Amino acid sequence: MDLSEEKLYLTPFPFSPLFPMLIMSLATQKQAPITKSSFRSEYDYIIVGGGAAGSVLANRLSEIPCVNILLLEAGKTAPRITDIPSAAASFIQSDIDWRYRTTPQRHTGSALVNRRVTLPTGKVLGGGSAINALVMNRGNRRNYDEWASLGATGWSFNEVFHYFLKLEDNQDPQFASNGWHGIHGPVTVNRQDYQPEAKVAITESALSLGYKFVDVNGPTQHGFYDFLTILRNGQRCSTAKAYLAPSENRTNLDIVARAMVTKILLENKRAIGVEVDFGGLRHRVTANREVILSAGAINTPQLLMLSGIGPMNELDRLQIPLVADLPVGKNLQEHPAGFTAFELSESIMPVHKRLFEDENISLYIRERRGPLTYSSGISLLAFLSNNSTGEFNDVTDHELYFMELPAIYAKLRVGLSPEAYQRVFGPYEKKPILVCMSQILHPKSRGTVRLRTANPYDFPDIDPNYLDDPQDLKDIVEGLKTCIKILTAPPMAKVGAKIFTTAFPGCERFIDDIELFLRCNVRAAIMSLSHPVGTAKMGQPSDPTTVVDPELRVKSISSLRVIDASVMPTIIWGNTNIPTIMIAEKASDMIKGSITCGHQHR
Repeated sequence: MDLSEEKLYLTPFPFSPLFPMLIMSLATQKQAPITKSSFRSEYDYIIVGGGAAGSVLANRLSEIPCVNILLLEAGKTAPRITDIPSAAASFIQSDIDWRYRTTPQRHTGSALVNRRVTLPTGKVLGGGSAINALVMNRGNRRNYDEWASLGATGWSFNEVFHYFLKLEDNQDPQFASNGWHGIHGPVTVNRQDYQPEAKVAITESALSLGYKFVDVNGPTQHGFYDFLTILRNGQRCSTAKAYLAPSENRTNLDIVARAMVTKILLENKRAIGVEVDFGGLRHRVTANREVILSAGAINTPQLLMLSGIGPMNELDRLQIPLVADLPVGKNLQEHPAGFTAFELSESIMPVHKRLFEDENISLYIRERRGPLTYSSGISLLAFLSNNSTGEFNDVTDHELYFMELPAIYAKLRVGLSPEAYQRVFGPYEKKPILVCMSQILHPKSRGTVRLRTANPYDFPDIDPNYLDDPQDLKDIVEGLKTCIKILTAPPMAKVGAKIFTTAFPGCERFIDDIELFLRCNVRAAIMSLSHPVGTAKMGQPSDPTTVVDPELRVKSISSLRVIDASVMPTIIWGNTNIPTIMIAEKASDMIKGSITCGHQHR
């Protein structure tokens, strides 16, 4: 155990004398697999990316003893401190984050540094599941039926529901027994049981206004969600923990970290292997059966284009020889969120101070309870509609996050300019703060991932094109108006909730017109919730907008699949981690169906 490494991250815990004991207590769970320091030159399957999808594939494919698998992850093994739910936001811009920022945005970002939005993406075994907010939801059943209607045959809700059950081990009696959850899967799910004062008040406020509390993974999605978290006995259950750690001793699986794949090797329109940088050397590794890209909606299109698979004009621009002219990097979709902030009563201890207290650290060590289980400071979620018609039809327009946050989080996570930060959050730095974020669920805007250079170590240009469609701004604002309605209802007086009186530069003049004021705020600053999808769209091969077929095989290239969030034709109405795991579970069965042991294969 390397305590010096654990202290490198921006969490409050290293300042406590209990820090060594806290880290040691986390070691009672096997967090990640032992990785290999070398690998062979030939495998049956090579999986690029050990994140939410790649971890699943490595586990499931290695269940077949007659095939051998190499899993390559560019990042390292996560530090143990990532297991603490309240620490989730502490790893943004660290060495386990790709540190992506979008290109300067045209329709938002005036209060951000260079108009660029921070886009946290896990560069670590477990990927985003090792640093995310641990929220367990699947989206809306309509999402998967829409995929099927767009040509993703076999991906309707009724056809994928089995895989949601397969991946889940729900340990909350109320949810586990309702028929909509799995109880024996690898991903452990529990309800967050910390009950801060703000959560109690928000709950009372929502109920007083007639909102219902529902299981959003059940028959209907519309309502408030006392949400399930991806936790195992109070610790994060990343896919590295759920899938890779149990399979580390299989002789047919080699898991290699700090291995940067720079190119897919193609021969006669067939994927034959990869180039990978590892240990200071560049290696060529052959795949006898398939290369599988599970590098995520940013890295996967980048790697495809670097290998000659992508839009002809894009590759010509960088003099990359064209192998297949496909719309790689297009159809980028993401969930932008606007936010509104409230100060709370001085009698409520700010959330970051709760995490400093040795009493609370000790409680977590002993019982895995208390503020340290407070996942990213999120008290409650709500999936709501702009109008009663949406509610009646279970069409949700926005996901609201009610969060207690320190002011400095706005600078680190949102990327506010120093002036904008001081204007809005400066007066509240030492006060308890409650933020409500409105994340739109079905954005109309579409963006792109494009190569900036032909160097695999240069980040691509990521342009989500936020708010290009005016409806997106309208939907965010409608959600923020609901935030204000809930947080100004009488029960919130118990915690002294008062909306900020400050404004982003240029928005002061609208302070008496809530509609214009909120629109101005959203045009000044939005957040990414790190849900990029769609850049290698799945659908029928005859559809010119698709990159992979319903079996997730790259069109016109044999022995190459994409299995990650980039294949989603449209973004789901919720958090993308669990749906990505589902995609990998279903794809694993597709691949396993083609394997026959006892026969020579190539």
